[in-house]
Amino acid sequence: MPDSFCEGCGLAIPYCCCSQITPQGSQLELALLLHENEPPRPTTTSKIIQKVLPNSSTYIWQRTDPPQELINRIQDKNTDTWLLFPADRPELISRSKKFTGSTPDRKTLIIIPDGTWKEVRKIVRKSPWLSDLPLLAFDPETPSRYDLRRNPDKDHLCTAETVTELLKLNNENSSADELDRTFEIFITQYKRSKQN
Repeated sequence: MPDSFCEGCGLAIPYCCCSQITPQGSQLELALLLHENEPPRPTTTSKIIQKVLPNSSTYIWQRTDPPQELINRIQDKNTDTWLLFPADRPELISRSKKFTGSTPDRKTLIIIPDGTWKEVRKIVRKSPWLSDLPLLAFDPETPSRYDLRRNPDKDHLCTAETVTELLKLNNENSSADELDRTFEIFITQYKRSKQN
């Protein structure tokens, strides 16, 4: 990313929101699986997720070079691993399972693909090492507020909004509130940077 952008939140440096973010904890282990095109985009919300939830990890997805470290985590017998993705196609419905929250005696790893919707679908479709994972899917009660990219889909939440809903589902409301607050600041600051 060019020097004119903050490495922490991804915003143009004069509009950086890092000082307004309060890091939170989570019982969940979040693995953000970014399409290789996603990291340099100034509209990505993956950076603010990492700022709010420093125990989250990031992996870059490339079709011919799967992230072995993440695959090793999936294969850990002491870990319950989920793929956060909507079961919105007939071939995916059978994989959708009810998420009842994390448990103290086992690790809970949630893999979250990130990119445009076309890229995210490609990640899921072209990654055989994800094909046996149960899908953690939920229907948002409110439409997406994310409008920083062309042709937004109000039925699909952006990554930060999805993680907020996931935290609520796991009864981690203070972390969810902080991520939601940070998301609002990020949107506002990004729009200000574009106006100026």
